Amino acid sequence: VNWIISLIPPPTIQWTVNCVKFEQTPLLIANLSGEAQINCKHDDSSLAVMLWYQQLRTGMSLDLIGYGYTGSPPNFESRFTDRFTQTRQDTVMGSLTISNLILSDSAIYYCAASTQLHVHCDSSASQAYFGHGTKLTVLERDISKPEVEILKPSGNETSCKQKVTLVCVAKNFYPDHVSITWKIGSKDINDDVATDPYATQDKETKLFSITSRLKVSKKEFKPQNTFRCTVRFYNETDVYTESKTI
Repeated sequence: VNWIISLIPPPTIQWTVNCVKFEQTPLLIANLSGEAQINCKHDDSSLAVMLWYQQLRTGMSLDLIGYGYTGSPPNFESRFTDRFTQTRQDTVMGSLTISNLILSDSAIYYCAASTQLHVHCDSSASQAYFGHGTKLTVLERDISKPEVEILKPSGNETSCKQKVTLVCVAKNFYPDHVSITWKIGSKDINDDVATDPYATQDKETKLFSITSRLKVSKKEFKPQNTFRCTVRFYNETDVYTESKTI
């Protein structure tokens, strides 16, 4: 059985949401006490209001940071007045800048667009369209590339069960800007894949780890098949690839 593991960084991504196409860089890294600029662009010039939201972690509620119209001074919620600034280049382009960064600024930042305000609490108001967000990490230690290994199926699985589990482990990386996908041969595999919903962090070292599990039938688990786990790790500069055969 041949195993190939590769790590490559993700590009800037365009998202189409309810017929409005947004462009937001999905991942951003910045230094403590430094500055981060999060850019947003969409393709609907009828949406005059640009809003910014902060989500501290996936699954948590969104907090409104502020909003603005083209050509008018921006407005901010009270807790975001000190270090946050908004800029509007035109109706469809804007940016959010955070200065004097602190660790608690690490979050997902969403750009939204609407024709009017208070769309989040007024059912009669027009719809707000959201991009898929930019995940900002304020560094609290040096960047570290993942160490990747594949765990073989247990002897009990290979002898007694109809399916075997292949486990891809990425560990000792920082920050947690990773995603994992699987292939069998040249075919992308989405079924029977279970990836941790988020990476776990060691409290002392601050390093992260994450695992992904692929279940395959014993019929597929044969020497002529190649199983590929692709871990995308973004650290602004490096591309890391590792191949193993067992």
